[in-house]
Amino acid sequence: MAKSAEAPLIFVVGARGVPDVEGGCEKNAEMLFPLVVAGGYRVTLVGLAGNIRSDEYKGVRLLKAPHSRLLKTDKLLCYVAAIFMAIRLRPRVVHFQGLGSALFLWAYKFMGAKTVVRYGSADYIVGKWGFLGRLGFLLGEFQLRFADAVIAVTPALAQRLADRGISRNVNVIANAIDVMPETPSVGSPFAGEDYVLSVGRVTAQKNVANLIRGYSLFAANTQGAPKLVVAGGLEETSYVSELQALITERVSLAGRFARSAMPPIYRGAKVYVNASLHEGSSNAVLEAISAGSPILLSDIPENRDFGLPDQFYFDPNSPEAIANAIGRATANPSAFVVDPSRYLTWDAVAARTLEIYRRIAPLEGARVPESKSEATVTSGAAG
Repeated sequence: MAKSAEAPLIFVVGARGVPDVEGGCEKNAEMLFPLVVAGGYRVTLVGLAGNIRSDEYKGVRLLKAPHSRLLKTDKLLCYVAAIFMAIRLRPRVVHFQGLGSALFLWAYKFMGAKTVVRYGSADYIVGKWGFLGRLGFLLGEFQLRFADAVIAVTPALAQRLADRGISRNVNVIANAIDVMPETPSVGSPFAGEDYVLSVGRVTAQKNVANLIRGYSLFAANTQGAPKLVVAGGLEETSYVSELQALITERVSLAGRFARSAMPPIYRGAKVYVNASLHEGSSNAVLEAISAGSPILLSDIPENRDFGLPDQFYFDPNSPEAIANAIGRATANPSAFVVDPSRYLTWDAVAARTLEIYRRIAPLEGARVPESKSEATVTSGAAG
């Protein structure tokens, strides 16, 4: 559907950039907003200057904002710069991709914009934030009651908001599976190796220390054990340094890979492990499911929202439980493969997001992309 110049503008704040930028809200933005454009809206996304390599991505206009490492985040200066960009552009809707960016929701309400907030995680739980960082996230969360719509990515997060008196404007829309290309494993840097895989930034939140401890227990009691590969950014240098005492020749902190390079890495894994202490609707878990990898998940509310049997879950605080889980999955991998049809497609996610936009910023005759998924639940699990 062709868009007129009068089509409402969706202004996206909170993602570091697209495409192929590490992070959950970045993956969500990369997959969702081109479909929003196809639905008849104009979309402009503000990202960090170092992550924006063109003026447009699949119809989404991209703007560069400066950044710094103020208060342990590279996004705060970007958030402030985005306010001045919005004053010039006068968007109809401002879509915040995370709780941190919602700190400035009040400024956009003052401009008269409608506001939508993607609530992907309760970031203030994460131990790395100091007092000011946690305060900022809590202030952002408090303002969600004033948003025109909140998109919680799991029922557990929606319940967290309900416990804080925020429920009137909350919608539950999970992340989605991917259509993984049939990329042979020879495209992987780990081709020919047996390995257990974990994906995500190497942080305390991802519980990498306990994962390594649990893996080491498993490997010590397993002849010919696969190695452990942790694929993710190493920017949290103090935490990475703390891990060095746990690293052996069978453990690889492999660093970040472009998202486009990940399919053969997922496909080659003996088992994919998410050991997080705190998550949202993990894109990496959904990517592993899409690739047909056997999976194991930490027993936390957000991971329980995937709706899998008990055998898939383990206590993330117990290295022994992690070791036992890896042993179970590597001994019988087919029992830990999940049917991707249980979960939403990105078309379905876009359709549900467009319903919100059409309610708060109507577009006469807007086309909502048909969902290829017949799933009827918003949690992402069809069972």
